Amino acid sequence: MKKELLPQGDYIRQLLIKSNVSNSNINQMLREKGVFLGHNEKNNSVPLLMKSIISPRDYEILYNTQKTKEETIKYRTSSIKCSSDFDFTDLLEGNIDLHNLIIERHTYKPNYKIIGNPSFYFENENTAIFEYNIERENILSDWTNNKTYHSGAITLNKISDVDIQISVQQNSTSKETLEVNNILMNILKEKMQQKSIITSNEDIITVKFNHFNNTSRVKFFYSFLSDFNIYLEFKSITDIDLYLDESIVSHEDVKIFLDEIDNLKLNGKGLQNHLLLRDEKYFPKLIFGSIKLKYKINYKSIEGGAIIDLGFPDYVKNKDENSEFQFSIDLILNKQDRQSSIENKIRKKLLDLFEIKKVESYERLKII
Repeated sequence: MKKELLPQGDYIRQLLIKSNVSNSNINQMLREKGVFLGHNEKNNSVPLLMKSIISPRDYEILYNTQKTKEETIKYRTSSIKCSSDFDFTDLLEGNIDLHNLIIERHTYKPNYKIIGNPSFYFENENTAIFEYNIERENILSDWTNNKTYHSGAITLNKISDVDIQISVQQNSTSKETLEVNNILMNILKEKMQQKSIITSNEDIITVKFNHFNNTSRVKFFYSFLSDFNIYLEFKSITDIDLYLDESIVSHEDVKIFLDEIDNLKLNGKGLQNHLLLRDEKYFPKLIFGSIKLKYKINYKSIEGGAIIDLGFPDYVKNKDENSEFQFSIDLILNKQDRQSSIENKIRKKLLDLFEIKKVESYERLKII
């Protein structure tokens, strides 16, 4: 963002019309200025803000709103079964030339680059971490963010309680960081195969869309609805990306209703109580792509809320049945608790809790 300029008119319009600046964001700002609208659609609210005087503070709030939503961390986890013991320092020795590997992956010049020359570092003998940042150029974007910066990371934890395995956590904030993570994982696979630590890609276990049938997939998502730990209290399902399986005949109770619908985008305050979603006899027809859950948090005297987005994003985008399971965490804390140290501590705890639940539910409900 060019901070020496304070945009008005069409400049502010370019930011306001973005999908990640919501109607409620805009109307909250108008209400603070004493402007109340009967209809809160952007067709009504955006022209009013374009004509008004936007203070530097107002603009920073709007800009950071869309920036924060763009940078939500998405988590993908997997595990690697190892046939022999190893040391991370031996396995991950040498530099990784990500710059050339990214260029080789693209037919044309990529729109992003790695900043600096990141490498694995070792938190302890059983934990290896690769953190990096990218600079992405948005040639067709507006002046507010023609260059944006995104972070990514891969964390490897060696576990040797019974059998030796590696727990892998991938953090991404954009499709480009997801691509970099895939490059890093391919390098890791090659190194492990060269050293005979794994024998094939089947030793790498991930939760994928096609590891379930329709009914077991719904049950997998629903397994997160229970109060499965002492820090979280489930409140409601707020969003579901739902599709209907054309190969399955609808249950006679809802046949007339469902046979005329291809897919549903459900939003609400308590979707778990919806007739279609609470009775297992309807599940064979339903294809769950993603689900958003609301929880109440009480963690070591810190109270607040959390929105957990669970799903198979590549299936939602392009019906890729090989899509990997992914989730993100949005914390809603009181003003005095909105500190990065507190949020990071809670986020890390929630990651551990959801990973344990994910593995337990996957082992119980997978069909492959």
